[in-house]
Amino acid sequence: MIKRTVFWAALFAALPAHAQWGGEVAAGYLATSGNTSTQSLNGKLGVDYNAERWKNSFKALGVYSKDTGVTSAERYAASDQLNLKFGGDLRNYAFAAAEWEKDLFGGVRQRVSETIGYGRNVLVGPVHLLDLEIGVGARQEIEQGTREHNNDLIGRFSGLYTFKISETSQFSEGVKVEAGDSNTFMESLSELKMSIIGNLFASLSYTVRHNTDVAPGTDKTDSFTAINLSYNFGG
Repeated sequence: MIKRTVFWAALFAALPAHAQWGGEVAAGYLATSGNTSTQSLNGKLGVDYNAERWKNSFKALGVYSKDTGVTSAERYAASDQLNLKFGGDLRNYAFAAAEWEKDLFGGVRQRVSETIGYGRNVLVGPVHLLDLEIGVGARQEIEQGTREHNNDLIGRFSGLYTFKISETSQFSEGVKVEAGDSNTFMESLSELKMSIIGNLFASLSYTVRHNTDVAPGTDKTDSFTAINLSYNFGG
């Protein structure tokens, strides 16, 4: 126990003093009763660590929904990405990313991917921000109905655009595509955030997820709308 404490203390002591921690925690809940009875709960966490030449981003989320006492949606996901910045303006970066998700009602039951690649901060503000990434890697999937395992080499493309509408509101659109022999997975996330007071925000998001190859009787496209309260922390 002492050795472990010393290790973590030494690790944090070695981190650059000018680096910044920051992130967001969000949650939303909806319940109806009467002629229909539904409950839904979703939450997410994002933590970023920024230093001069590198950045680490961790994200996690969970979605759960019940309709008339029967579970109708249940999904969990986590990802971590490390960016190493280079170039005179530090707008280029090499990245390594790992992602995991489990969706008990989606087109694919479980997906794990490991990718490396190149990214660039194409637009850096103050009003418009745009990051584009391209990479390659591997993916392991479990189909929803058949529980068949698929292992692929994949190509990955992603983009994130942010429009700062005002000092208190912003709109963002994120797109990700993973293409492999057994399946091409695409995800779009649109989100509008508005400040309530201080670091407390209200957000409205719409997510569309599409798989080109799924088990028979399973829909290829899933969508999810969420209304959340979020709190931004750190630098």
